[in-house]
Amino acid sequence: MRPETDKLVEKFIELHGESALINRLTPEMNDGSVLTIISNAGVHPYHDLHKRGEVFIASEGNIDFSSEEAAIREIEKILILVSKKLKEKRWKRVYLVPFGPAPLSLQIKSLVQKILDIETIDVLHIGNGQHIDLKLDPRKIAIKSSE
Repeated sequence: MRPETDKLVEKFIELHGESALINRLTPEMNDGSVLTIISNAGVHPYHDLHKRGEVFIASEGNIDFSSEEAAIREIEKILILVSKKLKEKRWKRVYLVPFGPAPLSLQIKSLVQKILDIETIDVLHIGNGQHIDLKLDPRKIAIKSSE
C-alpha cells in the first residue's frame, strides 16, 4: 500500500477498530442481505460506522413510559415494525445499535433470533468515539458452561 493509504487505514482502525474495517471491506456488506437496526435514533448521534447494509430505525425520540400499559403498548408497536422489516427478506447478518432504553434493544435482539434464527451483532461504544462489534454465540457459551 501507499503511505497515505496506510495512514488512513491506521486512523480508521484507531477510531473504529479492526473489525469495523473488515466489515466495511467485506463484499457481503453490499449484497442487500445486511441490516442495521438502530433501536432508538435521535437519542445519540450515529455515524457512518453504524450504517452497514440497509439501515432501519426502529424508533425515534421519546417513548411513552408513563405507565406499565403505555410502555408495553409503545414497545409492542415498535416490535411490530421491526418484525415486518425482518420478514421482508432473508437477512444474513443483522447489526443492532442499542440506543435508547435497554429493554427495547433486548426485545429487538430476541425478535431477530426468533424470526431469523441468527444472533445480532451488537455495536458497543467503548469510549472516545470508538465502537466494536460484539459477535457472541449464546449456544457456544451455554455449552462451555456445561464442560
